[in-house]
Amino acid sequence: MSDNPDSVRSKTLSVALIVPDGARRRLLATVLAESRFTIAREFPSWPTQSDLLEIGRLKCPVAVVDLDGDTENALQVIENLCGRDATMTVMASSSRNDASLMRRSMQAGAREFLIEPVLPEALREAFARASARIPNREKAQGRMLAFVPSKGGVGVTTIATNFALALTRESGARVVVVDMDFERGDVALGLGMTVAFSVVDALLNPARLDGEFLSTLLLRHSSGLAVLAAPEQYKVASTTADGAARLFRILREEFDYVVVDAGTCTGDIQDILFEVAATIYLVTETSFPALRNARRLIAFLSATDRSRELQVVLNRFNSRHGGIDENSATKALAQPVNWRIPNSYEAARAAQDAGVPLAMEDSPITKALVQMARSACGKPLDTGKKAANGFSIFGFRMLSAQKES
Repeated sequence: MSDNPDSVRSKTLSVALIVPDGARRRLLATVLAESRFTIAREFPSWPTQSDLLEIGRLKCPVAVVDLDGDTENALQVIENLCGRDATMTVMASSSRNDASLMRRSMQAGAREFLIEPVLPEALREAFARASARIPNREKAQGRMLAFVPSKGGVGVTTIATNFALALTRESGARVVVVDMDFERGDVALGLGMTVAFSVVDALLNPARLDGEFLSTLLLRHSSGLAVLAAPEQYKVASTTADGAARLFRILREEFDYVVVDAGTCTGDIQDILFEVAATIYLVTETSFPALRNARRLIAFLSATDRSRELQVVLNRFNSRHGGIDENSATKALAQPVNWRIPNSYEAARAAQDAGVPLAMEDSPITKALVQMARSACGKPLDTGKKAANGFSIFGFRMLSAQKES
């Protein structure tokens, strides 16, 4: 005798149980334990931002949220959960058979409404529907590469933008660069592009945000690089971590590589960025303030078990104006330097003023960034030897960027 379709997909479904009232939580836990739902974690209070991240890490396809007691808070939790993961089945639970309450929970994103006492037959039907919503194959997630400045003015935008261009050409994959400096971001400016819509439009419309809506916000560079720019107008955006989590997830579904200029991004949004980033490139230079702040960030990442994804990028390497040598910088960071970007202020300024990216020209900075891009997409580093045809993809011979393991 063959299994039912829902049992073929999954023998059980894990659940995050969010019920602050202890008695009601125990009752629901007992009912769920007798069904094909298994409880991954119980939340005895309304989840914090940290708890929401934990739910994401648990990868529960189902969450049960109690509407009784504090309905408004419960509806906000439902909205937050659905905003972070559109594939999750959120089941609202209540002792009241209230059509208005049911409608409000569905508007917040709930897909099921459990009326207590919950009958076994109702749970079986809810299980079948929730199981059917789980895709047979999860969509592959792209890699997020975050460029974080140790302080303002260290050149993170120039590096992130031109790295993204080099990665587009070296990988042949789908690449997007995202400008998270809402007030002063100038990724689009460096690419010679005019902004119509921005990352803020995505973050302020989490309910509408999907692959199709995202495509209307993107700029396309002639290289094939997609750009999600900062707004043209100076505007302090009232954004939320939930919107950022949803945006990052959709970007990783739509692109093979998501390059992020973290800029002034801080707080909960920065935490989410660090959480999902496959690699964090910490951009610094040989000045005391930059090295001090870089060391603080390294310590923070180490304390949160994220330093394994960290690579240190020393910008303006061999600057004649710098009074700190590399050995002293390495000691100050207590971390080896992974990449060195040579000092070429004149070339960088000319490229920015002309709106022609460095990566489109033959420059020492470009050669170093090509090496970073090759490493990021799994290609061997160029040894500096001339290729068979005498030219690289940029039309010039590439030199080693000196990477330390």
